[in-house]
Amino acid sequence: MENRAAARQAGIGAGQQVDPDALLESMVGPQPFDDHHPHLQPVKAARVNDDTAAPVAEEFLSPAGVTVDTPNSTTIVVHLSQRVVGIGKVFDEIAIEPADRPSEGRITSGPFVVADYHRSQYVRLRPNTHYAGRDAAGNPLPYASGIRLDVLENTEQEIRLFQRGEYDVMDSVPPDHFESFKQRSPSSVRDLGPSLNTEQMWFNQSPGAPIPAWEKAWFQSRAFRVAVSQSIHRADLARIAYQGHATPAYSFISPANDAWCNRQISAPHTDIAAAKAGLAGAGFHLNGTTLQDSAGHPVKFSILTNAGNVARLKMATLIQQDLTALGMQVNVVSLDFPALIERLMHKQDYDACLLGFENVEPDPNEMMNVWLSNSPDHSWSPSQKTPATDWEAEIDRAMNRQAGSMKDEERKQAVDRVQQIVADQQPFIYLVYPNVLVAVSSRLQGVQPAVLSPAIVWNVESLRLQGAQ
Repeated sequence: MENRAAARQAGIGAGQQVDPDALLESMVGPQPFDDHHPHLQPVKAARVNDDTAAPVAEEFLSPAGVTVDTPNSTTIVVHLSQRVVGIGKVFDEIAIEPADRPSEGRITSGPFVVADYHRSQYVRLRPNTHYAGRDAAGNPLPYASGIRLDVLENTEQEIRLFQRGEYDVMDSVPPDHFESFKQRSPSSVRDLGPSLNTEQMWFNQSPGAPIPAWEKAWFQSRAFRVAVSQSIHRADLARIAYQGHATPAYSFISPANDAWCNRQISAPHTDIAAAKAGLAGAGFHLNGTTLQDSAGHPVKFSILTNAGNVARLKMATLIQQDLTALGMQVNVVSLDFPALIERLMHKQDYDACLLGFENVEPDPNEMMNVWLSNSPDHSWSPSQKTPATDWEAEIDRAMNRQAGSMKDEERKQAVDRVQQIVADQQPFIYLVYPNVLVAVSSRLQGVQPAVLSPAIVWNVESLRLQGAQ
């Protein structure tokens, strides 16, 4: 029996914190020398070569800063030169292999290993014969004799293959196709509620952006950003753009992320009267039906988004309509993704952008690249030499504080504060959390969908096709 799935379903991550002395001990197999695995040999020595160290060193260490000891025959100890939050998941990407047979005897604690790989076509997995997992009855896991992960060009191709019965799972079903799947086979689809992902809009606040000075002044104005946020009907975005399969968003951490979501934040909600009052207080006024700034410039700008994303185009159009209530004139511009990135990251030649962030890891430390003001991924004003505003400086301090703390309570307090600052300042105007929409073949057994990625195959060792032995 062989299960088939799309390529993005591969890989199950796990995270943990290092302890205060920056050690992480990794046991090679839960029971290295039991009756089920008599072939395993003791670990005699280990070292880190430059290729292996590179993934660990990519963001926070140099290869020379990683050393390895083998204090006994069953333990490998990796020493790091500094504390790193969430270091555990890095080890998912590092191979442990015999020195005399590199790339031949790679050790993994997972239920499958690579059997065959064709570049840009597929990866075929076979069971890991050394896997120690067993079910409640003592039967060895995994059940499946193989899994094929196809590399596809687009979602439409994946949908067709699922509808023909050639695929057994889809872990990210577009809302419009979800409804068509539901009509054909209600039991094959599930809406698991809000995901960790966010859809948001932001204005270009970069000092070096090639846009008029008065537009920069608008976009750098908190009153302007808050008024735009207050004019948006998020419930309509969820209902129309996502056919009800999204949840209104007001923070960068989804309510599905219960450990980190700050449920006490005060954020702007839809309030047209408050939006108009805030704009008036910032010197804007109506000239007929057109909003103007204090110098008489009409408020008009463009929202960029990526072509081909139906939900984002619908949201941009709905926001365009919402902002007419304030007298703003908005154009929606869709670009193919390479051209969009060129405008955003390289030229910084845009007014506003509507895109989404995919948050695979629930730990907010994974978002450091977005929140630190000196980061090139600090979307609204990247690569700042020093924080441009006091509130960005406070975000820097809070994010660095949570990254360096070993106490969950301290980390939570820092992240809660960042969520409130972002809600107050609205550098990102959060729109919706797209819901987790999955489709599963009726012949696949053992599926227990989860909000965290990978939604369907997190327990891949327990999945099997109906009737398979």
